[in-house]
Amino acid sequence: MPSAPLPAGRSLLDLPDESAPPSSREARGAERHHSGEVLSAARDVLITAFSDEGRRLLDPFAPAAERNSRVIAALRAAVAEHRASSGPLATLSDDADTLLALFAATLGWGPAQRYLDDPLVNEVKINNRTILVQEAGRPFVVAPEQFESNAEVRGRAVQLASALGVRLDAAHPQETLPVDHGSRVHVTIHPRVAERDGALVCIRRGRRGAWDLGDTLRHGTLDAPVAELLRLLCRARCSFLIAGRTGSGKTGMLEALANSWPDTPHIITIEDHALEIGIRSGASWTRELVDTQRDPQAFGRAAREALRQTPGLLLPGETRGSEAGAILALALSGHAVITTLHARTAAEAVTRFAGYAAQPGAYMYEGRRDSALRDACAAFDVVIQLDSLESIGRRIVAEVALLDGTATQDGELRPATIPLALAAVTGEGDVRWETFACAEGGTLTWRDSVDRSPEPLRERLARLSGRHTGTTTWIAAAQSAVDRAERLLGAGEAERALSALREPWRERRNSRLLQVALRATELSPERFAAARVSALSTRVSLEHLIAKARWEEASALLSRILGEIDTAALAAPLEGWDQTEETVRQGLEREAAAAQACAAADAALGRGNHRAALDIVNAALPPDGALSLEVSCSLLQRREAALEGLLLSGDADSNAVRAVRERRLALERDQQPASFQRRR
Repeated sequence: MPSAPLPAGRSLLDLPDESAPPSSREARGAERHHSGEVLSAARDVLITAFSDEGRRLLDPFAPAAERNSRVIAALRAAVAEHRASSGPLATLSDDADTLLALFAATLGWGPAQRYLDDPLVNEVKINNRTILVQEAGRPFVVAPEQFESNAEVRGRAVQLASALGVRLDAAHPQETLPVDHGSRVHVTIHPRVAERDGALVCIRRGRRGAWDLGDTLRHGTLDAPVAELLRLLCRARCSFLIAGRTGSGKTGMLEALANSWPDTPHIITIEDHALEIGIRSGASWTRELVDTQRDPQAFGRAAREALRQTPGLLLPGETRGSEAGAILALALSGHAVITTLHARTAAEAVTRFAGYAAQPGAYMYEGRRDSALRDACAAFDVVIQLDSLESIGRRIVAEVALLDGTATQDGELRPATIPLALAAVTGEGDVRWETFACAEGGTLTWRDSVDRSPEPLRERLARLSGRHTGTTTWIAAAQSAVDRAERLLGAGEAERALSALREPWRERRNSRLLQVALRATELSPERFAAARVSALSTRVSLEHLIAKARWEEASALLSRILGEIDTAALAAPLEGWDQTEETVRQGLEREAAAAQACAAADAALGRGNHRAALDIVNAALPPDGALSLEVSCSLLQRREAALEGLLLSGDADSNAVRAVRERRLALERDQQPASFQRRR
């Protein structure tokens, strides 16, 4: 997100170092000439002065306004004490510049600390000795200061990693360090960089406070009509994809939307080794941190586990790979999701997300890009495209688009998007937004009077007008619907009773609603006879898919059956739908685990570790019939390959290889159509 405009249109980096006040310039030079005894004493004073409660303020990434006054007070008191006792700090000047330079030399980042403390600076890079600084929305420039040596930078980075419990050495030369205060530090050392004592340190500064849409408006990221559109879409609890290139403000926009969400939802954030997202105090917030550098599947597992945590709003910080499948599964389940990814247009963002979801090892969608694209266009409602305009030093919302399913173009499946807002830069460098609809109360009013809202969004907005705040909103609405349906049943009006139950059922499925719906269908059996035959036929198809362990098809059909309370009631088994839902859920999990096992086994086989591949496959093979024939064959193929490798080294029996091969071939024959088998 952009910083506030600079005074007189100038950057602090445009000023040569000689323009700094003499005292400041001398202090920064003096920090390099303190003795080791002075530096050690100053470090001890600061660590002692900041209690455990205030230790986070001693962090070089802490807000300078809060930290510096305490640093100055602690060191000034120590200087006075050392003057009385002839201690190592006795000869120090006690002016603020000298004392702050001493902090920078000990616990800070030396000559780069002044830029880390400046609110106009968005990112600092330290490339060996050189310091590069970027103000929000502007290109990097080289700072006039330098570190004394490459080794000094490398040493500071290794020391910081060690303090945070992160291994940074020749075996792990590239790491992201989980620092506090919303900042992100990424370090690269030898042998990833050529110089043995060199380092590249990239520090992305976090926002000082958690932003909402009002903050983005004040910083010129959007204008008031666009902000009102996004507020309305938040109130409707839409799911958002936020796209843009590096540094365009994606995480800031995610945070702004989350902090503009209605009511007080339980928010779960998932971040990869960096604590960048800020949520306003008072929110019900669970912050989860994963490390995909050590465990590439950690992000996807955290997203899948969120299915069981029933969040009101899920924020996976950035989608970069196969975790997209798990994120998509959560969005499809009806939970609101906001995530970011790198893309240049709204349409490209959805296509890229689907591509991630279809990567090897992805949850549910591995190798099924078109299925992922269809579901992504159904699960997400809005795409926001951001851009960084270096010529004017601003980050802006370049495009807001609604998703309206998919369309085939030139033989390729593509997302269908509906423009909601577009930005244009005038010749004078101003930004103007064209909006194709406006937010009026709880409705979306299109400027040409033609309602282009996709049907799912239209339904969300329709429900919005009748939604009340509070924790018992749905419970009260459902009970009211049940009471009304009961009265209508008493009057013999079965169809009207069902109609009263449909809306709360779409909002949240519940056995009490289903029981009343069953009574409604039984009250007028002739009226529902044809629908009952069709519903029972659909249930038979579902049971067949479950028996064949075709879990993805079973899940899709079950969702269709349960989508409308009429069909759910007419097709309901005697024991209800809970057991069926649980069976399908477990089947999907087994299939996802099997797909991950295949990928892990392939990696082990590629390394020539046949024993590890065999152990992975054996652990993933459930009893016969628990997986589809296709997935079972995939596992058996890996088992066969692992046994063949062990056979060559004398660690396996040829009978074992033969048994697995025969079992695999039998399953593959079962996959062939009956007519094909007869021809064979």
